[in-house]
Amino acid sequence: MKKIFSLIIATMLLAVMAIQAQNISVDNWQEQRRGEGLANFYRILPNIMLVNAQDKFVLNEQAKDYDLNEIPSVARLLNHPGVGGMVIINKEGDILLEHYRNGESRLSAFSDQSSTKSMGYLLLNQAIKDGVISLDDKVEKYIPEVGSGFRGRTIGDVASMNVNHNIDELLAYTGDPEALEMFDRDERVLGFQRNDEKETLNDFVKDIKAGGKNGSNEWNGEIARYTTVNTNVLSLAIINAYGAAPDKLVRQMLHKIGGENPVYMGTDFDGIPMLGGAMISSTIDFARYGRLLIEDEEQVIKDGKAAVSDGQPVPAELTFVESKYYKSAIHNEYGIGHSGWGGQLIWADPVSGVIIAINSTLESVLPAPYDHFYKEYEAAIDIVKFYRSKK
Repeated sequence: MKKIFSLIIATMLLAVMAIQAQNISVDNWQEQRRGEGLANFYRILPNIMLVNAQDKFVLNEQAKDYDLNEIPSVARLLNHPGVGGMVIINKEGDILLEHYRNGESRLSAFSDQSSTKSMGYLLLNQAIKDGVISLDDKVEKYIPEVGSGFRGRTIGDVASMNVNHNIDELLAYTGDPEALEMFDRDERVLGFQRNDEKETLNDFVKDIKAGGKNGSNEWNGEIARYTTVNTNVLSLAIINAYGAAPDKLVRQMLHKIGGENPVYMGTDFDGIPMLGGAMISSTIDFARYGRLLIEDEEQVIKDGKAAVSDGQPVPAELTFVESKYYKSAIHNEYGIGHSGWGGQLIWADPVSGVIIAINSTLESVLPAPYDHFYKEYEAAIDIVKFYRSKK
């Protein structure tokens, strides 16, 4: 009788949660429902493309490495109430750890947020390899009507967050009126806020102005001038360089993941994929995606070395060790990856072949919950060290 009663209560709770999830929308998810929103983002974005893999990348379910649970930094995340999913695999497809909490599962679709920016790294390297774009090319070569915020800057500058324009995400979160106005427009284009004007990325980039003194867009700060719009401008330039249909390049990449669940990508009203932060996937497929970052081992090692001299600094207070932002990804001596608002992280090491995917559902006010990122990067680097020591 007690078991039946418990089952009824559990069923009722699931029904209530389902109703709440259905009621979440682009209008209310940022009003103290951000954690819930990150776990239901595919219900929120007004424009979205969905990809089911034709061929699934098969994973080995029998390779669990329970020693990982004894690494203190890893154990801390496994017990963290804000971590919804954590999956560790290697490039061969062995599942080394798979963990969910808060009612999440292998089927749960999380917003990967800014971790999606690492897709820019993959697209950019492919475009360079294909000879359609160069790091030294000016942005206006591919986006002729771009505003003064980007005009004259190179593709390499944009990909390294080395541009000074009038979109300042962190300043917007302090309530600065001018910064907030441009930030809100950026979020509307992304689909994170209601966009009744249906403003597109092509419309928006015309109005982005230089943010420095005397109309300069050169950046001379001590750390990377991080903004989401940079990655979206990069993706628009690459799409235009190929002359491809807006969704073609990203659709091909999403197919390469070989996911077992649908993978979603938000777009603007022109159908341009919003690489700045709009991929949505299950954590198991997020880990599969991480394989692509180190598929070309030689290239990623080369880029890691180039990042030291050509990248923009990312403080160790955020990433546990000193890192550099280069080619739309974060690089350090332990690999390559990207974190995302709400506590998301994808990290891959070309040396050991290990990939770490973490989806969190934090009710974060700031776009970067620094203390949580620090914990995630610490765990990722400890995992990399653990597997490198075994080689």
